[in-house]
Amino acid sequence: MKYLLLCQMQPAALTDVPDSAMQQMMQAMMAYNQQLIQAGVLVAAGQLAPPESAQRVFAEKGRIKTEEGFALRGDTQIGGYYLIDVPGEPEATGWAAKCPAAQFGALEVRQVAYSPV
Repeated sequence: MKYLLLCQMQPAALTDVPDSAMQQMMQAMMAYNQQLIQAGVLVAAGQLAPPESAQRVFAEKGRIKTEEGFALRGDTQIGGYYLIDVPGEPEATGWAAKCPAAQFGALEVRQVAYSPV
């Protein structure tokens, strides 16, 4: 079963974090990535571009519109994701609990209900 782990954060949570602590966090994230790879559960992963580069595409009165910087409106932002393939929800939430990003944010765990590929 495939699960998407969405790494959520609040920008304010990182404002006073020293550079040395950020470097440690990045090293911990790289080690976590290696654990996923070695366990054979990682399908895809990525860090997202800054939220100010976000575009929202939507329909309004029958016309397609775009809106820049939409992700900046909320308190919580998605900073990255992991797509994993595991036997079930307990394993997916177990991997989410091990993610260092959970120390300064949260991980939303969602089963992929349908995938065309």
